[in-house]
Amino acid sequence: MRKISAWLLVLILLISCVSTAFAADEGDLPIEVKPPQNVSVNWMEGNDSPTTMSFSFSMDNQMAQALAAIGQARDAGLLETMLAKYGVSDVYVNIQVDWALDDVNDPVSGWHYNKYWDGLNNTGLGKDENGRYRCSEWDIVEWGLNSLDTVQNYWIMRGASDDGWNGIPEDGTPGVKDQLRPDQYEYYDDSVHIDFTKHTAYFRVRYALTAVKETEEGVQYLNKFSEWSETASYGKDAVAYTPIKAGDIAAPEITDLHMTDKEFNDNPVVAFTLTVPDALSKMAADAAAHGGHIVIETEARVKGDTEWVGMGNADWEIKTGEMECALVTLISENHPKIAKDTPIEIRCRYRCGQVEQDDVFSEYSKVLTFETTEIGNDPQPTPPEVTVTPKPEEKKDEAKKDKCPLCGFCPQPLGLCIFIWLVIIIVILLVVFIVVKKSRKDGKERK
Repeated sequence: MRKISAWLLVLILLISCVSTAFAADEGDLPIEVKPPQNVSVNWMEGNDSPTTMSFSFSMDNQMAQALAAIGQARDAGLLETMLAKYGVSDVYVNIQVDWALDDVNDPVSGWHYNKYWDGLNNTGLGKDENGRYRCSEWDIVEWGLNSLDTVQNYWIMRGASDDGWNGIPEDGTPGVKDQLRPDQYEYYDDSVHIDFTKHTAYFRVRYALTAVKETEEGVQYLNKFSEWSETASYGKDAVAYTPIKAGDIAAPEITDLHMTDKEFNDNPVVAFTLTVPDALSKMAADAAAHGGHIVIETEARVKGDTEWVGMGNADWEIKTGEMECALVTLISENHPKIAKDTPIEIRCRYRCGQVEQDDVFSEYSKVLTFETTEIGNDPQPTPPEVTVTPKPEEKKDEAKKDKCPLCGFCPQPLGLCIFIWLVIIIVILLVVFIVVKKSRKDGKERK
């Protein structure tokens, strides 16, 4: 029954979320998405490769919810049914990150997007009609989403291998050095080095959505792309990052607190809906690109208590949608067991951690209240002290030793119950009978 309810929920989510993200048109892939938002980038100061950048952006709430519903439908085995109206059997999303150095319009070091990024002749993104890559190692043409969280973070421009630096000329695959001017870099210690006090790196990102279509000619991969995001930059001409400070982050917006049918360590789990505004998405993307993070912390208490309890088993990555919180953490000396229908209160706040900065906290959300099911099913109760007494010497009882644990009376020939032996013999006889009968039949047919 619970499985059927989950499938119904998937159907509802898919219809409500996907219908707003998928708009039927005359194309083979009727999917509309907004471009990535709140793009941010920061040089990692050589902590990975000499040129590595931490690159972040935020995902549109509507798109995240639609992809979550698609994932649930896939897990429930319902995806092909739900996508049948579009003539496709599966759909997934990747990102593409383009880059430039100093001048985005420069024919060498400007934007490196070309027609191969769009996928040609069903050979894959970034490949030509012969399946050869026509992009460098710094051209990100097919990277999957890290998760369905609001903020996505990636490390890009991560040095280059020998082939990645020099390219593969016979295949038409460019090297990173082919995409830079000689005065923009130095190459030593098997690595490329760029002085970002003299140069500026620019980045943009877009979504690449691919649908799988079964045809008489075989499987086809249909691609459709979002618009490019706004441009992020790091270096000489980029705007310096300003750390987030107290008062910048608004309190979380939480609604719809309710019990779920899930359990964690034999105790109930609740859920609430978090709405992530664009201003918070931008701050979170900036923080992530600069080595920080913004997470949500959940606290709860039995109504009437003065102290709040930090909930240790709760969702903490920020995203618009349902957030879960296990209630087992409420068990304490004061509340070893919490009776059914006891009012429980929950509140949340954001915490922002930044490099070489003290943590910054938002104000608390409004307090939501619900009535719990029983809490206190400790999955690992403390065992009582046991007095150890000497074990009496067992008397040898050969008859008991030979007693069959299955039927209780047979002598267990070769260690198995006699009834098991009978079943084995019957199966063997049946197999022999079938083989002999088939052999006779085959002999008659040959005659």
